[in-house]
Amino acid sequence: MVRMNQLVSQLLGRVLSSYRLLERASALPQLIVRVGVGLMFLGGAIHKATHLADFVAYFAQLRIPAPQLQAPFVVAVEFLCGLLLMIGLGTRPAALMLSGTMVVALATAAIPEHKIHANWRGLLDFLYLPEWLLLCLLGWLIFVGAGKISVDHGLRSRLVRYLGLSQE
Repeated sequence: MVRMNQLVSQLLGRVLSSYRLLERASALPQLIVRVGVGLMFLGGAIHKATHLADFVAYFAQLRIPAPQLQAPFVVAVEFLCGLLLMIGLGTRPAALMLSGTMVVALATAAIPEHKIHANWRGLLDFLYLPEWLLLCLLGWLIFVGAGKISVDHGLRSRLVRYLGLSQE
């Protein structure tokens, strides 16, 4: 019985050591998500900007008010905020702005185009939408921030030192 307790203790010790290692590397997933999502929005914005007339027409088809103003605005938000996410500057506000575009995309395009209904099957279909996944990732970035490998982290550290505040 003593031998079994020792084995369990060793196993739990290894598991806890693995968790500590993963926690020390927690900035890496934030970096990967930030760069990946930012690049996706940046690339999408460039494509939309090079086909702006088609994008305006798509907004008009979706009955989005003032498509000739809204479409370029969305392109600008996706370009600027995508770039900001990639470098980790203003990550939380950028993710919040992009979340707004995803909510509108879900409501005006994704849900109607996929004919999603308010039932169990509709819920499952909704959860598979790329716009929903992006919204979840953006929401995660709003809560956790840019991470240690970012401009935000460096600026925050300097500001905290300048103001004489304690870092949490």
